[in-house]
Amino acid sequence: MHRRPVLIFILAALALPFAAHAAHRKPGMWENTSTIHFTKGGPQIPPNVAAQMKQHGMDPSKLFGQPHTFRHCLTPEEAAKDDHPQVGSDCTATKMVWSGDTFHGEMVCHSARHESHGTFDAVLHGGESYTGTWHAEGHDPELGGDYAMEGTFSGKWLGASCGN
Repeated sequence: MHRRPVLIFILAALALPFAAHAAHRKPGMWENTSTIHFTKGGPQIPPNVAAQMKQHGMDPSKLFGQPHTFRHCLTPEEAAKDDHPQVGSDCTATKMVWSGDTFHGEMVCHSARHESHGTFDAVLHGGESYTGTWHAEGHDPELGGDYAMEGTFSGKWLGASCGN
């Protein structure tokens, strides 16, 4: 299945700050909330991309402008790693820097129809929660040509057990 670069960028925007340095967080169940809104352009989401978003637990009609909350079980093995997340073949994560409990990262995406770049900033609060912001801009016909979007994200540790 081929993913559109805009979908990859949106998924990365939701997951990158959370996954960028798992060793800063506790293993167990995490609840993550993010918002996305456009400051220029806007979504022109084709049916195949909407279907891919739904496969990842996102409702495209509620993705932009409304909070999206999901849960993720962070295993002890993931928490022990110091890996940067993979964000797709068309995107590159760069300048991932932790300074104490503060994180800054940048990402660039490029394909034949889509170009974008963005930044992510986060603060970890005692290993049991985090907050942050991100901004991205680029060009994609499916987003009305030139676009800019931004959002917020946060997470909180719910406990050591991930249940079933």
